[in-house]
Amino acid sequence: MHPRDLLGKYVQYRVDPGSASAAGQMVNGLLSGQATAAMVTIYEGPSANAVVAKGQWNFTFLKYCAGAVTFTSLTGGPVLTGPMSGCYLCSYNRLGLKLAHIGTAHSPTSVDSVKAKNAWLMFVGRPDVSNVMGCKPDDYFSVGDIKAAMFKGGDIPVVVGYFAAGEAHAMLLAPVPTTENPLRLTKIAAYKKITMQPWSAIAAMRTFRL
Repeated sequence: MHPRDLLGKYVQYRVDPGSASAAGQMVNGLLSGQATAAMVTIYEGPSANAVVAKGQWNFTFLKYCAGAVTFTSLTGGPVLTGPMSGCYLCSYNRLGLKLAHIGTAHSPTSVDSVKAKNAWLMFVGRPDVSNVMGCKPDDYFSVGDIKAAMFKGGDIPVVVGYFAAGEAHAMLLAPVPTTENPLRLTKIAAYKKITMQPWSAIAAMRTFRL
């Protein structure tokens, strides 16, 4: 499903905030087992307490894990990943098209950030990894954008990356306050199309200099 078809609608879904540790196994330095299938109900209405169900949104959710690089296939339908707060997402080819979430945390020089960047730099240097492109979705929304999307009394909106039908988007998901939200809904408040950058340009940035 394209973000334009979700804009302004409500979904019964909260983004997993991620963790510093997760069950899985390392595959060539990347953490596997962090992708799950999601079938999310879409609601429409003038407000969160006056909505009706209008269908389903199906996607794969790729979990953020501080200090590790998680990955999933991009050939089996839409992929959503987050929360985004400085991490890079990279698509690449290795046994099919994949998406990696490079789990940096706290600061560029923190232990988790260095660990995740080291893992990715070793992986991306492999001869069987090609066509690497990347982005940082939270660059697409300003503080003003986030404030405008936030409900009074609600939690801070979450930036996520969303890949569907060969396009990448940054999306802003705004949790509705629980006082007016018996269904625990989240509003799709905004989206912007992402221009993916070649890995050569991203690798040259200070972010990836260890």
